[in-house]
Amino acid sequence: MPRYWGLLCVLLLWLGGCHWLRTGRPETFAPVATHAVKAVGDCAPRCTDSLDIVAMGVGGYLMVPWRDTTQLLMTPPSFTNPTLWWMALGDWWLGSAPDQQRTARRLAAMPSAGTARLSRVRAVLVGHGHYDHLMDLPTLAPQLTNATVYGSSTVGHLLAPLASTAPWRVAAIDSVAGTDAEHPGQAIVVAPHLRVRAIAWDHAPNIGNLVIANDHERAPRTSLPRSVHGWKLGRVHAYAIDIGVRTDSVDVRLFVHDAAGSPDVVRRAASVLRTMPAARRTIVIIAAANFDQAHAYPDILLAHLAPDHVIFGHWEDFFRSPEKPPRIVRGIRGTELVQIVERYQGKRWTALSPGATLRVKF
Repeated sequence: MPRYWGLLCVLLLWLGGCHWLRTGRPETFAPVATHAVKAVGDCAPRCTDSLDIVAMGVGGYLMVPWRDTTQLLMTPPSFTNPTLWWMALGDWWLGSAPDQQRTARRLAAMPSAGTARLSRVRAVLVGHGHYDHLMDLPTLAPQLTNATVYGSSTVGHLLAPLASTAPWRVAAIDSVAGTDAEHPGQAIVVAPHLRVRAIAWDHAPNIGNLVIANDHERAPRTSLPRSVHGWKLGRVHAYAIDIGVRTDSVDVRLFVHDAAGSPDVVRRAASVLRTMPAARRTIVIIAAANFDQAHAYPDILLAHLAPDHVIFGHWEDFFRSPEKPPRIVRGIRGTELVQIVERYQGKRWTALSPGATLRVKF
């Protein structure tokens, strides 16, 4: 019976209208071009440091604090990107494996997030276990020689087959994640100047009220999933990344999540952030995909956090090869999202093409 879910999803998309099957032109988001660097930040009298945020693809970002470029962080990119039709009609029977050759080509084409930098990643932050956030991570294992992978117990169970071969270790964060102001969780110390806080989050529906692969992996797997549908959601987390940590303040706080969240979870997450030291700069990476499937997203988030800058994350069509010119993910109304963000941010927002960099100066 499960193999018919793919056919059902395609039927629902078809009945829902062509809006769900079309990609959008990227000009709506005016993405920063590959290899280009966009700088933001108004420092008085002068800037003394910076943080580079390099887009790797879909929900993947590499964070490079220039105070110490040996202590980097990242969220997992997606390179394999099986097509919508393959997922619906071929994946159930033939499966989907990470495209190792494409991954190698993508890394070679993005020197700002290439092998040399990946070897300096200390923390890989996984928001949830879906294939577009986790399936390509095993292929990157040889480059992530100094990393700890943080994620839910489901993420740990999905990656368990690599325990004896991957150079990383996997740390489950369910017990240390913040949930609200009364239970703010515990900081993960990556380096003296670099801390991370996991915060409970959720995942907006993909179609109607349906969240694809909405389940947990309850025991360590002996092999990686053969189908994209085997990469299960698990518990969902957002992350607050603090750079330039002092006793009572931080230089930059980057709040990142890879799925649109419900109003309740957004308010709870904001209450956790209010228990943390004040940040001189706040940058938020929002999730463009399915943003309109969560009520009042990202409105409530932006109203609570009032960030200095917003990055549109997960905006590329991830059913399309990343080696083709990017287009906006299917099903979303990009113009509407821009209008929502500009009500709170004005022009203080950015979309990054894979390989492009946002440099936050402070």
